[in-house]
Parts: sequence; C-alpha cells; structure tokens
Amino acid sequence: MTRASSSLRTLLLAAMALFFFCVSSPSPAHASSQEMRLTSFRLSETDGALMLNFGVGVTQMDQLRLLLTEGVQVELFCHVNLSKPRSYWFGKGLAETSIASRLYYDTLTKDYFLTLPDNNAPHRNKSLPKLIEGAWKSITLPVGSTTLMTSGDDYRVTLDVEMVNTDVPEWLSKSFFFWSWDPAPPIQYSTDFTY
Repeated sequence: MTRASSSLRTLLLAAMALFFFCVSSPSPAHASSQEMRLTSFRLSETDGALMLNFGVGVTQMDQLRLLLTEGVQVELFCHVNLSKPRSYWFGKGLAETSIASRLYYDTLTKDYFLTLPDNNAPHRNKSLPKLIEGAWKSITLPVGSTTLMTSGDDYRVTLDVEMVNTDVPEWLSKSFFFWSWDPAPPIQYSTDFTY
C-alpha cells in the first residue's frame, strides 16, 4: 500500500466517523422550528430615565415543553443598547442594560418555574403557556438616563433577545460552532427616534 492511499484511507475513515457522530448525536434543540416573537415594543420616559417595555412570545409551545420536561434549563437573555447613530462610522454607545430570566421544569412537583431578576421567588405554574404569558408578556428595562441625550438629536435603541440552552457545556458549543444548541434563533429589533 502506498503512502498516498494510506493517508486517503485515513481521511475517509475520519470523515465517516465524523458523519456518524453527527448523525447519531442527539438533536441539540428539538425545537428546530421554534421561534420567538416580540409582542410589543414601546419607549417611554419615566422620572428622567428612558424605559423600554416589550413582550416576548413563543410560537411552538409543545416543542419548548418537550425540551423542558427532558430536563433542559432555558434562559431568556435580553440586552438593550442606546446609541447615537453616525453617518460615516459606527454608532456611539451611550448606555446598555441586560437581564436574564431562567425557565425550568421540576419533575417532582410537575410545575414549570420561571425566575425574573426583580423577584426573589420564582413564578410557578403547571401550565407553561400561562406561566410564559404572565411573566414575559410585559418586560420593562431601563435604557439609560435622559441626561445622556440632547433635545433634537437622533438616537437608536436596539434590543437583542436570545433563548439559550444553559445545559450545553462550553467546550461542546465551541467545538461545533456551526451547530446551534439553543431552542430558538435570536431576534433583534431596533428603532430610531428623535429626543
């Protein structure tokens, strides 16, 4: 056997092993068609602070329910950014805020639990749609102080929302960077306004 055919054989065996690993590994997210949607997006000024109120909905509740009952913990991560757009360069960042809300299922009590940053005790309900509707229907985030803004200038508020599978080890998520382990693809929404 020649040296070239030996290395070709090794390469083919490695490719077949990788293929079988990818095919036989469990699905990273049973909710492949799972999507999130924004149900509202409102800016308001309260006591010298710019506030963003929004809601997050889930389209395929059965797929999320299956994922949670299998023991997966899911985190809703929301990040809002206030910036001043520029014509010829990236926007200038003025303020940013992030929150995280964890969602999980307790097999002992058969309840779904949802934690929010402003509450000490987690919300719980036997009905996943009612729990999500009650907690994620109206989320309020402080965007920044109005002292950062000048009257008559243009500004942009950008909201990034991710639903993340918290049980995936970091080494695995970095190894398969082309493979999403998250239950739903992230969404981004931005709006421009004049203060």
